[in-house]
Amino acid sequence: MTEQSAPMDFFPYDEPRKGQEEMMNHISDKVRSGHNIVCEAPNGFGKTCATLCGVLPWVLENSGKVLYCARTHRQLDRVMEELDAISKRQCVTGVSFRGRRHMCLNPFVLENAGFFASISEVCGQLKATGKCAYYERTKKAVDSANVLDIMPSGVLTAPDIVGIAKKRAFCPYELAKKLAKVVDVVAFSYLYVFDPFVMEVFMPELEIPLGKIVLIQDEAHNIPSTALDSASDSLPVGTVRQAIREATTYHDTISKDFCRELAKVILENSTEMKEDDEKMVDPEVIFEIAIMEAGMKPEDEVISHMKSVGASIRRGLLKAGKFPRSTIHRVADFMLKWVEYSKREDYTFMIASARTSRESRRVSLDLVALDPTVITNPILRMVRSSVAISGTLSPLDAFSEMIGLGPETAKLTFHNPFAKRNRLAMIVEGVGTSYKTRSDALFSRMVDHCVAVAHATPGNTGIFTTSYAVGGALLKAGLEKRLRKKLYSEKQGMKTSDNDTLIEEFKARGDMGGAVLLGVQGGRNSEGGDFPGSTMESVIVVGVPYARPTLRTDALIQYFDKRFNRRGRDYAYVLPSMTRAVQAAGRPVRRLEDRGAIILLDQRFATSYLRRFMPKWLDEVIQVMPDSPDMVAQQVEAFFSD
Repeated sequence: MTEQSAPMDFFPYDEPRKGQEEMMNHISDKVRSGHNIVCEAPNGFGKTCATLCGVLPWVLENSGKVLYCARTHRQLDRVMEELDAISKRQCVTGVSFRGRRHMCLNPFVLENAGFFASISEVCGQLKATGKCAYYERTKKAVDSANVLDIMPSGVLTAPDIVGIAKKRAFCPYELAKKLAKVVDVVAFSYLYVFDPFVMEVFMPELEIPLGKIVLIQDEAHNIPSTALDSASDSLPVGTVRQAIREATTYHDTISKDFCRELAKVILENSTEMKEDDEKMVDPEVIFEIAIMEAGMKPEDEVISHMKSVGASIRRGLLKAGKFPRSTIHRVADFMLKWVEYSKREDYTFMIASARTSRESRRVSLDLVALDPTVITNPILRMVRSSVAISGTLSPLDAFSEMIGLGPETAKLTFHNPFAKRNRLAMIVEGVGTSYKTRSDALFSRMVDHCVAVAHATPGNTGIFTTSYAVGGALLKAGLEKRLRKKLYSEKQGMKTSDNDTLIEEFKARGDMGGAVLLGVQGGRNSEGGDFPGSTMESVIVVGVPYARPTLRTDALIQYFDKRFNRRGRDYAYVLPSMTRAVQAAGRPVRRLEDRGAIILLDQRFATSYLRRFMPKWLDEVIQVMPDSPDMVAQQVEAFFSD
């Protein structure tokens, strides 16, 4: 493109919603000047479309590329849906990625990939040795120059690519990577950008200077926690014990002796610990005791020896046609970081004890990151411009600082385009999920409210609790038995495909008398999912989703206190909790004509302290109601019959 295009040239719909054109123009201006943008706009505003229209003019004029990262598969598919609509007006192309596990056809990899050797590691070694027929076939048949010729459309989702690859026995992931080099927009999960290992491997594949990339971070309120998780690591004692057995098999005395003493010192430090307990430790002391008890010296370079042995074991296994797993290598990787980071203030070091799903005890060394900018800073400094968008980013200054954006960052807020009469919001007094108030009687009363609201709602109702345990307490108190509508329950660890099927069935009942969805705040269905019209007309937010107080939470609060002028509790503890609650509350109102009832089932939401963290679109319509299911139901029924 030779002339500068305007964002509205890309807008695919008849008329923009109130504020959309302003948002597009602001983003376009900042991208052209090379600045970063933090943009807060309410649920249902049309942020995805507006953001794409804002960045695409510069990208197409300068042969650049959009990297669009989001949290869930549904959000990534939504990006491609909007881009497909835009492509009817302008010639734009794009693909969405999913993880290798969702885009791999090789049965050897799918059957064997696990914790100790990731799919990416195995794929790398299979490709290096020419042992993946899918990859070899793709490499020979397709190159970046002609890859678009075999595509039925210029805009493809990850499932589209898998379908095409299956017909030709290609590797879907490699096919997607080849497409990513030539298309304008690439959509993928946060990990492609905010996991150092994945970024280091993936970015060079794009074959484009980072200065020509515009990075869009959708649902950006998740970025700080995603970055912290990515920078943290955990080494279970079970893994150390497996490394001992591996060292015995391969007659590696050095690794065996060190791992034996490492396991011993971890367990000795955990003897007094209970379930779900944590204990701060001195990282250097843990390492030095293991070294000393193994009869070694620090200068013996135990870690480098273990990495070398582990790499050799993995090569040998792959050559023999076996899965290239080495726990010796895994222990060495972890201990290298454990020792290197021991003096850093932006990490804390602990031993954790937890009960697993199999009712066994899991004891681990945990390396816990405290500063998101460890992960976010490198990429944000290198790209042309980044656009962080969400419905819940306030306070914008705090968010910008937390992810390492400078003072020159543009901070934009757009207000709700929906009429107030389309929103009903109530806080119910006398109930709550604080640990001190929980009881069978309380959960029974909460069920009274949930049933009353669901029966007063013509279409579907969503119930989002603070945890799966609270959801279980509602079921135990008779939620499903008392409902006259079908209940769909989100399960912990549910497969994406199973969850998608559940949501499809739930949505289909919206115009057939309605159903009820039971999920969790912060889960895949309470964030990013679209439930327009009757697919979710009422939402019940059960409790304030405060994280359980732990040593790592305390460490994060103390670190944030230093970084953010004594606002550590606000930023590290309260704000993430309120963000999860508000995200859940915003599910019903997605389109201009939608009407939604929001019931906050916890009296703490009414405090002035928490009201400070509510966005204007919610706070301006809130009313506080007494603990009366009948009165709440009357309000809901009147709202929908008006």
